[in-house]
Amino acid sequence: MSEIKEISVGDLVKWFETYADINIVRDVGSGTVLKTQKVTNPYDPHGTIRYQVFCHKLGDAKWFVKPYIEKFEQGEKNEF
Repeated sequence: MSEIKEISVGDLVKWFETYADINIVRDVGSGTVLKTQKVTNPYDPHGTIRYQVFCHKLGDAKWFVKPYIEKFEQGEKNEF
């Protein structure tokens, strides 16, 4: 299993959008993290972190949570 890579503001990331009713990837691209926000709810007492990402392909900012966002590794090619 790979090590957990922390994502922070300014990181280059890969993002994935899925269809609402099924877990099939609809779109994928690269982006830059603009903001992070901890979100809590009664069903997840530990909370989760969501990331606002400027999507280079779309020219717009969107929110993502793991596993729909991954940090780019140094030297990795962007083939989107």
